[in-house]
Amino acid sequence: MAMHVFSYRLKCLLRDKELLFWTLVFPILLGALFYFGFGNLMGSDGTGGFEPIRAAVVENQYYDTNVPFRTMLKALSDPGTERLLILTVTPDPAEAGRMLAEGEVAGVISVGPENSVSLEVAGSGLPQSLLKAVLEEYVHTSATVMSIAGQNPFAMFELLTAVGERVAHTREVSFGNRMPDWSMPYFYALIAMACLYSGFWGMRNSTEVQADQSAHGARRSVAPTHKMLVVMCDWAAGLVVAFGEMLVLLAYIMLVLRVDIGDQLGYVILTTLAGCFAGVSLGTLIGTMFHKSESMKVGVLIGTSMAMSFLAGLMFSVMKDIVARNVPVLSYINPAALISDAFYSLYVFDNHRRFFLNIGILVAISAVMCIVSYLQLRRERYASL
Repeated sequence: MAMHVFSYRLKCLLRDKELLFWTLVFPILLGALFYFGFGNLMGSDGTGGFEPIRAAVVENQYYDTNVPFRTMLKALSDPGTERLLILTVTPDPAEAGRMLAEGEVAGVISVGPENSVSLEVAGSGLPQSLLKAVLEEYVHTSATVMSIAGQNPFAMFELLTAVGERVAHTREVSFGNRMPDWSMPYFYALIAMACLYSGFWGMRNSTEVQADQSAHGARRSVAPTHKMLVVMCDWAAGLVVAFGEMLVLLAYIMLVLRVDIGDQLGYVILTTLAGCFAGVSLGTLIGTMFHKSESMKVGVLIGTSMAMSFLAGLMFSVMKDIVARNVPVLSYINPAALISDAFYSLYVFDNHRRFFLNIGILVAISAVMCIVSYLQLRRERYASL
């Protein structure tokens, strides 16, 4: 009997094209938008696919005599992996202005009397900001060197050596075998959102098992099958459909979009299964606790899922860290944050302590939602008319 109820419920859910779109097609489309929106900024090496900045330099007598400045520009424009600038040197200021106006260069650099340096730009953006930062650092460093040289000329050699050999006092480290990629939290939050959208299946199941919520529920309520068996088979069918959809989404992200979400496939699948468990349980809870119209239930489910996904970093990746620092309790009761953090711990850390903590809390929250839903369904009684 259980297999009979389960199989027919599974067929019923798979025929709902509208829910299949929102739980499967919509996350796939959103993932594609993320991928094309990030473009070349994705990369696990942290370089973000950086392209050298194109700039024009006006060649005049002040530029020719300013050897330190020319040396600095040459070092920044030498071909290589750390190349910052692509320079075009022209003696004609009008030609440099034309290149700037037509967008061929991000800025025009000019050298004036007393080694003054100026930058002309036609807009604002990352290239212009980097050019400004480079020139400001040169001007400040030159002024510092000249000031020290005026007070202690014998320190010039050591000073110039120290200036040429910059020392970084911080370094980026990883607890695992890869460096963090800033774009990955968006995909983690996307997967978490898709898991919570599994709640549509749980909500539909709960609606169609209650006699006062739908005609289908009224017919099923008078069937001789025990209600507990019906609820469990419906819930299992919803979980199977949701988990199958999530496997398709994971395959699309990993194989089509070529997004590296980690090489621990078993734990990735476990996280996805736990996320589907939470999503179906959430939908079941909403469907049993709200005895209003279906549109209101859908609104509550979407609003709850999107609020949780926002706090997990779907729209603003830093939001997850802001919540963890200021309201840490929300990070432990938000299923979307737990799913996202479980993926993050697999990607970054070389142990599974934090991963299993997230999964354990997620399963516990899901179990509580299932128990509350069942108790609510169990106490419902309908009058015979």
